[in-house]
Amino acid sequence: MMNRGQSTVIYDSWGKVPAGVLFGNTYEVGNYDQCRRSRYHAIAGQHCSLEVDASVLELNVDPVWYGVCMPAVCRPRLIGQLANSFLRTRGMRVVNDLKLYCFRDEEKPFSTITIVAIVFFSCYGAVLLSATVADLIFSGFQEDVPPCIRRFSVNINMKKLFEMTPKSTTKSGTMDCVNGVRALSMFCIIVYHVNDVTLVMPTVNQVMLVEYRNSIFGVLLFKLSEKAVDTFLLLSGMLVAMKVLRELDQDKKLNLLRLYLQRIIRIVPAYAALLLFTLAFTTRFGDRNFYEAISQEINPCFKNWWKLLLFFHNYIDHSEMCYAHTWYISADMQLYLLSPLVLIPLWKFGRRFAGVIVLLALISMCWVFGTITDNDYRLNVSDDQMAASTYYSTHARMSAWLIGVLFGYYLHQTRFTIVRMTKTLQIVGWTFTVAIFLVISYVTKKVFTEEYKTIPPIVDAFYESQHRSFWTFCLMWIIFVCVNGYGGLVNQFLGWPGWQPWAKLSYSMYLVHIWVQMVTVTMQVTVPVYFTVYGLFQSIFGLVGLSALAGMVWSVAFEYPFFGIEKILVEKWK
Repeated sequence: MMNRGQSTVIYDSWGKVPAGVLFGNTYEVGNYDQCRRSRYHAIAGQHCSLEVDASVLELNVDPVWYGVCMPAVCRPRLIGQLANSFLRTRGMRVVNDLKLYCFRDEEKPFSTITIVAIVFFSCYGAVLLSATVADLIFSGFQEDVPPCIRRFSVNINMKKLFEMTPKSTTKSGTMDCVNGVRALSMFCIIVYHVNDVTLVMPTVNQVMLVEYRNSIFGVLLFKLSEKAVDTFLLLSGMLVAMKVLRELDQDKKLNLLRLYLQRIIRIVPAYAALLLFTLAFTTRFGDRNFYEAISQEINPCFKNWWKLLLFFHNYIDHSEMCYAHTWYISADMQLYLLSPLVLIPLWKFGRRFAGVIVLLALISMCWVFGTITDNDYRLNVSDDQMAASTYYSTHARMSAWLIGVLFGYYLHQTRFTIVRMTKTLQIVGWTFTVAIFLVISYVTKKVFTEEYKTIPPIVDAFYESQHRSFWTFCLMWIIFVCVNGYGGLVNQFLGWPGWQPWAKLSYSMYLVHIWVQMVTVTMQVTVPVYFTVYGLFQSIFGLVGLSALAGMVWSVAFEYPFFGIEKILVEKWK
């Protein structure tokens, strides 16, 4: 038997009846750390979070989460049975799987993949360290650093990462404004994912969280930041078009093997390293009471990791996607691999083939429109099948990329000349751009708040099928006027050299920010938080900073060393 003092410690760590249930405080999970630290001889504490269906109380609230501290020798199934035997007499029951929400001291032996990862990252780290030391030694003696050392030197790669070239004063192959667009788009993606997690985090003031979610500011901050993915698709189509068309002009042919290997070498190393790190070490961080509720982004990786490396996981197992945000990488890779099918005819036939690309973009938009109308989907109602059909699938999202291809073709055709625009044309262009932004914002507010009940479902279909294309038109105008010297303050802002390191970091930040977010939230949140907009922005800036640090490590270790290998292959196949 436990002594009275120890029993008091364990009971004290239990959740009690929460205050403010009607204000949304449905979480009373007790003190997780106090429970886990309790000891009586060989018996340790085990913390379990019970999700209790309290609908019988007719309080019109979500299920109540209640924390209990039990001896570690008790199995989750037994704890659930004991809890239900008590709750059933009051018309309530436990509805969650306690195997996922009970935590006790357990040995975590290193798995095979963990051992492999430790060996790999240790050896690779030793290579980077050796190359860096050798680089410093060669530089100290003022001797040329061998290429093999330069590619893996952290010192040299850090300099490349933070190297900033002065803003171009004339029209050239460098589009300075794109750096600003890319960097800001990455920030917007982080804003979106912080909002996404915040809306499902346990809070003591759910009523205020719901009010924020339905407010104009909350909807626009959340949903407009999501458009950054379409911005990336536009930039991807634009840049691949300019690159391929330039090669076709020079060589009169396209080296497909070189084109594809360049992409694979740029994308795969950092991607594969993240997967290995995730599979090997994620479970070492997952030891908190809300871990399972937050880590759904990562748990499917243990089964579906290989689908990511084949770049088709955006079409398979949407309910169990590993790193769901990487659907974009798969979609972008698929479009890149198929790009010669539209770029070679575009180079040969010019504007005569542009109509085919426009038709493909229209087909993509019509697919989205038809899918939503045929299935009576509403955008404000979560539906996995709708997301699979209209959000993750490449054919549903390719309109922005195709528009980017046409834009890249036009920029390629006018690369040596300044496109002259009258003041009237500039005013009309900016007026339409601002008007489109305002219309998208207004309809977004209507569709994604409770107001959606007052509008017909066909509005959802029109919005979802067309708003991405109109968004890309706005971005095209901004880039176009900046490239041709009519951007004014906008061009000065987007073309600021300080954006260049952030733009270079964007891919690695995109890869690692979800893992960083999962770990930080899991380690931080053991009790419900109090939601405030100030706290939301604190989380946003915190995740931007931590993701930048992690992305810097990832970029220097797994991007820049392989850029050198890519250049060798390019020179070899010229």
